[in-house]
Amino acid sequence: MDVLTQPVLVLNATYVPVAIRTVKDAVILLILRKAELIRDEKDLFIRSEKLRFTTPRIILLTDYYKVPKRKHKLSRENIFLRDDHECVYCRRKLPSSKLTLDHVIPKSRWEEIPREKKPKEYHTWENLVTACRDCNTRKGNKLLQELKWEIPENRSTNKRRFPQFSVSTQLVEKFGWADYIRI
Repeated sequence: MDVLTQPVLVLNATYVPVAIRTVKDAVILLILRKAELIRDEKDLFIRSEKLRFTTPRIILLTDYYKVPKRKHKLSRENIFLRDDHECVYCRRKLPSSKLTLDHVIPKSRWEEIPREKKPKEYHTWENLVTACRDCNTRKGNKLLQELKWEIPENRSTNKRRFPQFSVSTQLVEKFGWADYIRI
């Protein structure tokens, strides 16, 4: 892979990851003083006739830029990403192939729930959660209170943070971004 096309983690002025750009883009931001270097690759250089740079791996934007909220498409993989590939019932982290989607309020029970105690629609971010196959099978069409189950408060469906972007574990490990990105 060409050095100039390798990825660089971009942090907002508040140290929140906001993007992944190329080394080329990062060098331009550094030259224009719109970013400062946080971490670099000490033995990998970019050279021009008059300049020599170590390859940036993480840069920090010098000004705060408000990142617009992204409207995420409701999909199986996006629910898994939102829930961090963790079953909301037993809290096991599993690969996508071992996970299922569960409707907190099952379709067969939808009409018996009072309007104020359920989302506006059945197939929504609020009613869908990640569940392992075992928990989803055990839950079946029951309501959480019937099983004496609950989704932990910090994991309630409408309070979970959706990542601005997803990054593979391999990239985080390869380029040393673990201090800034939770895997």
